Amino acid sequence: MMRIARAYAVTGCVAAIFCLIYIALDFNRLYALRYGADLGTFVQTAANIRHGSSWNGAEWRPHFQVHDSWILSVLALPIALVPRTETLLVIQVLAVALAAFPLVAFARRVGNTGIGADLLGAAYLIAPATQGLAYENFTENVFVPLFAFCAAIAVRARRLWPALIVAQLMLGLKEDQVLFIAWFGVACALWWDRRIGISLLLLAVLNGVAFETMERLHGVHPNQPGYSLTIYDPGAKFGMIVLLLLPFAFTPLAIGWRLLLGLPLLAEIVFAEPWAYEVSRIGAHWVAPLSAGTAVAAAIGLPRWPAATRVLLPCALIAGIVFSDTVVKVGRWPYIVDWSRYARAVALRDGNRGAVIPREDEGVWAAAAVNPRARLALPSKGLGVKCPAYNRDAAAFFGSIGLGGPKTALLCGGVPVPPGTATPKPYP
Repeated sequence: MMRIARAYAVTGCVAAIFCLIYIALDFNRLYALRYGADLGTFVQTAANIRHGSSWNGAEWRPHFQVHDSWILSVLALPIALVPRTETLLVIQVLAVALAAFPLVAFARRVGNTGIGADLLGAAYLIAPATQGLAYENFTENVFVPLFAFCAAIAVRARRLWPALIVAQLMLGLKEDQVLFIAWFGVACALWWDRRIGISLLLLAVLNGVAFETMERLHGVHPNQPGYSLTIYDPGAKFGMIVLLLLPFAFTPLAIGWRLLLGLPLLAEIVFAEPWAYEVSRIGAHWVAPLSAGTAVAAAIGLPRWPAATRVLLPCALIAGIVFSDTVVKVGRWPYIVDWSRYARAVALRDGNRGAVIPREDEGVWAAAAVNPRARLALPSKGLGVKCPAYNRDAAAFFGSIGLGGPKTALLCGGVPVPPGTATPKPYP
């Protein structure tokens, strides 16, 4: 036991720092009412599951009719024990951070030195895609890296049942996992272990048939973007690929043609039609499967390019600080919390009264969604005042927490703005 603890001590320290930073930043974003609709959607879904329904007041229907995400049922217990949005944020950050441990374990099993494996784990946690997964709205994909790295260990060890169990957990995240598991099952059958590969393929087919059957029986369709052969915003897609490779010093390229096995993961993003936001944005949850695959490829590629070990951490730091999609990026600071506005959201959360929250107040919805009677209005044209995305005023932030500098008189979504600027009306 002591030997295991020493082997993962570095990873444990980096993961602990990651958790402290991102739990604090997530709470800051929550209290500034800057989260979007998805966080509240999953909070209310988890709160209602213990009553036998996945219905939520943002999608206005059961979430299990939107995505095949039955694994969310396990969130009902922690939300029941601590009925707060913060509970889901802590679970989100922990899930993302804990994935570093199986990644390091896998890296050791494929020939990396102890230092190399530790650096890979650190690079994963510093990578912009990982930071984004911990900072953005909660989604099912926050569990993808953890399950993917555990699956890689099981398949590498040729352990059939552990591989199938982890694969089934992944299949419970979202319906697109059916295609990914089937694809890698075929690849595994051809080039690694026929028994495991065929079993994974059959498991994916079984889940896919069950999903389609239930969708047709209930007359519903999953919520997903359209796809076409047109590549929208190719520059953003190329930038995403670079930012996936940079934290790992481009070592995934060392595996050669096997990198092509990740093409289906890439195709889901490259050929997606315009969505509510650019799905190739490095902090978007859509990137999670591709990010996990990149990390696995890096673990295999690093022993082939051992000289890259020396530049792994600098590359990760450059990517994670200069190109981060979160508040960690150079020049950004945490939001300034208007505690009076947050107090109104808390009153709505704890008041157990019905309310239809305007769509432009998604941050209020995220904070109050544990109230089963809260609803989020359906989307409409013209969502009112749009606040700046990030706070870039360091003095204003430090002043807001009593560490010098003047307190800001006018805020727009936790960001200081000049006097006279139009700001959203408080709700409720």
